[in-house]
Amino acid sequence: MSSRRLSRPPQTSSPSPPRAPARSLHARLDAFGGRHGVTLLVTMILLHAVSFTWLCGLKYRSYLYLDIDLPMFTQAVAGILRGSLYSSIRGMNWLGDHSSLALFLAAPPFAAFRHPITLLAIQSAALALGAWPVLVLARRELGPGFAPPAFAACYLLYPALGYANLYEFHPEVLCTAALLATLACHRAGRLAPAALFAALTLLGKEDAALPIGALALYALFDRRPQRLVFAATFAALALASLGLSFGVLKPMLNRGEVAYGQMYAAWGATPGEIAGHLLRDPARALGAFLGEPGNPLGGVVKRQYYLHLLLPLLFVPLLSPLTLALALPTLATHFLSDRVAQHTIYYQYTAYVTPFVFTAAILGARRVVDRSRRPGAAVTLALAMLGATLSSGLLYGPVFGHGMLQLARSEQHTFPTGQDRAVAAQRDRLLAEIPRQGPVVAGSEFLGRLAMRAHAYAFLNTVSGVYTYSTKPYPMPPEVTALIADVAAEPLQRFVDAGTSRRVRALLSRHDLVVAGAAGDNLSFRTGVIDTIGLMRVGEAPPREPRRIDFDGTLRFLGDDLLAGSATPGGLLPLRTAWRRIAPTDSIYWMQLAAYDDQGHAVFALTRPIGYLLAPVHDWPDTVMVREVYRLIVPDDCPSGTYMLGMRVGRYSQAGAVLADTDDPATRQRNMVVELGRFTVRPRP
Repeated sequence: MSSRRLSRPPQTSSPSPPRAPARSLHARLDAFGGRHGVTLLVTMILLHAVSFTWLCGLKYRSYLYLDIDLPMFTQAVAGILRGSLYSSIRGMNWLGDHSSLALFLAAPPFAAFRHPITLLAIQSAALALGAWPVLVLARRELGPGFAPPAFAACYLLYPALGYANLYEFHPEVLCTAALLATLACHRAGRLAPAALFAALTLLGKEDAALPIGALALYALFDRRPQRLVFAATFAALALASLGLSFGVLKPMLNRGEVAYGQMYAAWGATPGEIAGHLLRDPARALGAFLGEPGNPLGGVVKRQYYLHLLLPLLFVPLLSPLTLALALPTLATHFLSDRVAQHTIYYQYTAYVTPFVFTAAILGARRVVDRSRRPGAAVTLALAMLGATLSSGLLYGPVFGHGMLQLARSEQHTFPTGQDRAVAAQRDRLLAEIPRQGPVVAGSEFLGRLAMRAHAYAFLNTVSGVYTYSTKPYPMPPEVTALIADVAAEPLQRFVDAGTSRRVRALLSRHDLVVAGAAGDNLSFRTGVIDTIGLMRVGEAPPREPRRIDFDGTLRFLGDDLLAGSATPGGLLPLRTAWRRIAPTDSIYWMQLAAYDDQGHAVFALTRPIGYLLAPVHDWPDTVMVREVYRLIVPDDCPSGTYMLGMRVGRYSQAGAVLADTDDPATRQRNMVVELGRFTVRPRP
């Protein structure tokens, strides 16, 4: 059988289809942003909310919340669920302090998981949602493409937003997104949602009436349709908020427990005096936005505030000055105040400023793009602003910042140090011994964990003797079963005066509180226990290493005993020092303890009041030896080795903390350091 080879059909060449012209990077980014903008937005919002909730949880776990705000609002929301509006931490009905009606909206999710971290998670989510109106506004002004999600990313990476998120919990911060939505709806001419979001903004705090009132004035002179209706709506809402806050709630619920006017004492004693002073001297009022007479460093801090706000957005908001001007009433309440915290971005005070900055940035970007008329101008500008935002975060941001361009710094860490972790472990141990029920007094670092109790009191008020931001004397709590506090906490020292020790001792005596635990300056007191800690002892008992070093001709150091020659990282190193007051004084003295390695470098150090605020130097009996035992907490990352423990002595004065003078030449030669002995840090078993 024969076979044939089949021949292949002849192949003919066909012309290739014409290639589409290669698109530029700008065009590809625009196309990607247009197709996936919403997906990118939702992803960024979720990532931001989750990551910042985790950071807040880390701060909480490490006892890095050092103010009373988180505990105070935790107790307030817990009280709403119990049917009470009284705050024992604040010592009053909290609506008489701030008209923070937004807390009623936070109560339902808080009911599902009653814990301070719930409020921090709500705050993180609320701030993250502000990216939505940013994207909507950018799409309306710049069109679809890459720029809108880039602006949303800039918002979520904005350093001021991160600081507001990480500094305690504040109801007004919940309303940042609502103010952004108000501005976006106004630009779109949508009256009903603009009114709704404006009303939500006003639930944050009474001063939200300032940005909404400014927006009413802006709308009145705007050329957009329905300008009169918008202006009347915003004005009515702002006036209603002011009337409720200052016409009803504060007169009815505030009996002198709050006096925020103290922050403006340089301008007058009453609102009328302040207003009159501002009108008579407008040049000084305007100058307060940029500087402080007689305080050049304060002026630098204020000017850095503007840099911190505008640098991440390449100063583009300045191209929409009228929009930025809407923030001026809010800024006036900050810069006319004598509180440095209000002159920085590190706290909650940018909650009602950030929305205007971003709205101005978007409108300013539109002007740049319109004038450029170049293809891809919006993408180029958005990329540049995104790069500037990331760079600013590295320079001075709250998470990855390197502390550059920052004369003033945030007083709260974002990440715990080795010292923080060691202290946290010791605080956990002390807190576990506090009774689960009953009224307690606590320092701010502990208060958040005790704020769910109906009767938890701030140790700060016992230390200061007055209500917070008031001159009204603070009454002693009627019933207390325990006290726990870090008596050396830096924020606390600003309120210590000559009567602090007397008030603390009276509190302990009235409620039969006895010291039950000590780690560093973290002390716990309870009823029904015997003092086995021995913080302070009075009477002659010569130390093993006798000395005689006089400080300021007032305080004589007599020697010390290292009660243990070694410790492990995270453990305690007990130290006993002996002193004698040789002359009357009204100063509050402190000591700085530091561990020095063989090269003379301080591996770790801390500053604390001599006498634990219980028995300061000015309360000691004349010429009698006083012995103090201190349990030094060794950081959990301290390298193994042998260290010299050194001490410097100082006092608080009107100029701040100053080193005490000494008559000992050897101490002067060692930079005022007194060598207390040597100890060894052993590896953990």
